[in-house]
Amino acid sequence: MNRLNGKVAIVTGGASGIGKAMCVAFAREGANVVVADIDEGKAQAAVVEIAAHGKATSIRVDVTDSASTNAMARDIHKQFGRIDILANNVGVRIVKPFLDHSDADWNVMIATNLTGPFLCARAVVPFMKQGGSGRIINTASIASFVGRPNRVAYVSAKAGLLGMTRAMAIDLGGMGITVNALAPGSINSPMNASQATDEENNWGKETPVGRWGTPEDIANAALFLALDESSYITGAELKVDGGWVSTKARAGELD
Repeated sequence: MNRLNGKVAIVTGGASGIGKAMCVAFAREGANVVVADIDEGKAQAAVVEIAAHGKATSIRVDVTDSASTNAMARDIHKQFGRIDILANNVGVRIVKPFLDHSDADWNVMIATNLTGPFLCARAVVPFMKQGGSGRIINTASIASFVGRPNRVAYVSAKAGLLGMTRAMAIDLGGMGITVNALAPGSINSPMNASQATDEENNWGKETPVGRWGTPEDIANAALFLALDESSYITGAELKVDGGWVSTKARAGELD
């Protein structure tokens, strides 16, 4: 249907996993997709795959560095003359006990998962404002809503991302820009590869739908938030987690 025909979509962390699935979903709908990633080689390889579905190019960006994010926005606007969609998808996770978290662990979690989306959004918003509209989609997590073991810095950053999403939504609403968050659950992506293949501890069975999610499940939700059909939705968070956060059964109740 090409519902994003002519629009320009930036996906950070777009070289693999959920990010690449978002790129494919946007490209299929006619968007000019920019795979923004710190790994230039992987980004270029992803472009080759995405090109089978639509238009794609790549750019190197370090989302924790404002000079890099500003240069990304300027270069993309110079190339295409517009920026319509920003999917703040890049993310990293450290799993270790609370007392083992170092200063460096804390700083990289906050810098990548919280400061990064802020810097990318701040870089592109002037161009979205110039165009009169925009869509910003932040990839949060089920860890934005609940405490998770051995993830204190990650949970803190992802919970903060929800607050930032709401604050940005009210600040940018007058510019025609919507800001929403996705909260993936147990997704069979590179970040969760070891757990996804662990048959003894199958997280997917803990969800009402009884399976692991796929990157495409998240990409489909991101696509909806990028479309005109979602123009009345802002400051919201959409859980894409198979119902994990919203439901709880005691042992034996579903047997």
